[in-house]
Amino acid sequence: MAGKRLLGIGKASKSKKQKNAVIPSGDEKSASETPEASNELTVELNEEADAYDEIAQLRALWKTYADSDKDNELVINGIIHECDRLLRNAKQKEDSEKVDELPDDFHSIYALALAELAKFHSDDNKQVSEYFDAALERVDLGLDQHKDSIQLLFSKSKILLNKIPLQFISQLNLTSSIEKDDEETKKNNRFPELSTLLDEALESYEKAEKSADDSQKYELFNNDHLEILETLDDLLDIVDNFGKDLAEGVDDDEDEDEDSNIDLPSNHPLYSIRESDKYNQWWRDHIIKFLENVDKHSKSVNVNHESKENDSKSDDKENPLLPLRREICKRIGQSYLQEAEVPSTVFTTLAYDDDYEGFTEWQGLTREESQKIAQDLIGTALKYLKWAEDKEEPETWVNVAEAMISLGNLYDVDSEEQEKYYKEAEKILVKANNVTNGKYEDVLENLLEN
Repeated sequence: MAGKRLLGIGKASKSKKQKNAVIPSGDEKSASETPEASNELTVELNEEADAYDEIAQLRALWKTYADSDKDNELVINGIIHECDRLLRNAKQKEDSEKVDELPDDFHSIYALALAELAKFHSDDNKQVSEYFDAALERVDLGLDQHKDSIQLLFSKSKILLNKIPLQFISQLNLTSSIEKDDEETKKNNRFPELSTLLDEALESYEKAEKSADDSQKYELFNNDHLEILETLDDLLDIVDNFGKDLAEGVDDDEDEDEDSNIDLPSNHPLYSIRESDKYNQWWRDHIIKFLENVDKHSKSVNVNHESKENDSKSDDKENPLLPLRREICKRIGQSYLQEAEVPSTVFTTLAYDDDYEGFTEWQGLTREESQKIAQDLIGTALKYLKWAEDKEEPETWVNVAEAMISLGNLYDVDSEEQEKYYKEAEKILVKANNVTNGKYEDVLENLLEN
């Protein structure tokens, strides 16, 4: 996902007309190896861009790619080729005259484009490694020139988080092991300690987050940088589920216990990530911090808007940050629901499963403890899912209704609390079905049967 920041507003270009950028398409080699290309690629830019400002044109071109489906390798090759050309020109000028150094976001775009190119060559791990190495080298060169650049620190975090699954996890199996010696790592199916690489990614993010917060640059907490936390969320999910499709005799489509994990040996590259809860907690803490900073930015946006429009009220059209806020709240809500699964299962098992009659606890929790923990977690999830509701999207209403049903299930049968949550959920589901021609009829029927 890409942000909606304004880029490249120059003196020579003040209109809001779309522009076309004609750039050499280059080839799939890294920037230093990209030859002059004879063919050209025309890309329509949806940003204002000064026709005489090459960096502004590059920014607009990158944003156009970032806002797209990101499935066009030619565009990425062209961006890398253009970055390479701008870098050569800057070096030539340095030899003859004093010039301003290239800005930090130039290095960021260059690095991110190199990392993006790795995704198009996932079948060649050697190439993937080379692209990520080049991307990280570019970030570090940029940081040498722009110490503590927020943009570059965010970019470094994103690149490292993408490097872990694409370069390493894709090559792992259940017998892969850690080998710290670089030469040994290249053979015998041995790999580096991936938690170290993950820690480096999170450290870079924390530095960027703190610097942006300290300088009150809340506009940096946008869709582009939310993608970093989304990538981490996806990575942790990959780690949690690693091995299920590799274990002998296990078929994901037929396995009855989809939640059961495959045990990993203690020297497996993913072991320390899977066994530690600190990464899940880190994600939770920082996405909530992200939401707080989006709200600070949103407050500024609303103040600016209301200074122009008297008596205006904040809604979707007036506040462009609401879609971003909803996405964040949805993810936070879903994370609390996921955390509630174990205590919810413990409670319903001890309360209603005849096979566990007489058990005072299960999985280290009593019935009362598991009930309270699950109620608190799902109650928190419900708060965020309500904030994620969109009046135009019935699916967001149903998310709320299903959370209400889950919360109702944690109270005694036919209790006042249970009836309250079931009735509220029923109203929402009826409304959702009315506007979707019964799309959620099965959910409603299941509720009414209970």
